[in-house]
Amino acid sequence: MRPILTAFLLASSLSLAAQDTLKLPPPIHLDSLPSNNGSLTRVESPPRFPGGVEGLIAYLTSELRYPDQMRQAAKEGVVEVGFTITDAGEVNNVRVIEGIAGAEALNAEAVRVVSSMPRWEPATVNGVTVPMAYKLPVKFEVGR
Repeated sequence: MRPILTAFLLASSLSLAAQDTLKLPPPIHLDSLPSNNGSLTRVESPPRFPGGVEGLIAYLTSELRYPDQMRQAAKEGVVEVGFTITDAGEVNNVRVIEGIAGAEALNAEAVRVVSSMPRWEPATVNGVTVPMAYKLPVKFEVGR
């Protein structure tokens, strides 16, 4: 029994010694990667609108204007807007991913509001700010 216990303790100490010498590689600055074009989607800390989700809802509620001709035509729906939040937190490359058919004024209004957003807290990976693609549904309802 003693040789088995000695072998177990020896193996355990070697395992711990090996873990002490294990070092992680230094973080890579993602801007140096040729494949990082702002489409990064997995991050440690996602981008954050000033004031969080509540701040984003308040911004959209106060800034979104329902075009009169669209309200009169009872056009409503959701415009999915895509954009990139840069490593400095700026919103750019704003575009309609999926719009409302026959309601170009609503699609354009969604792009206008997103393009006018204030600076976000950017996403981070390994403590480094990185650009990240983002999608935001902008809902238009006639009754609101």
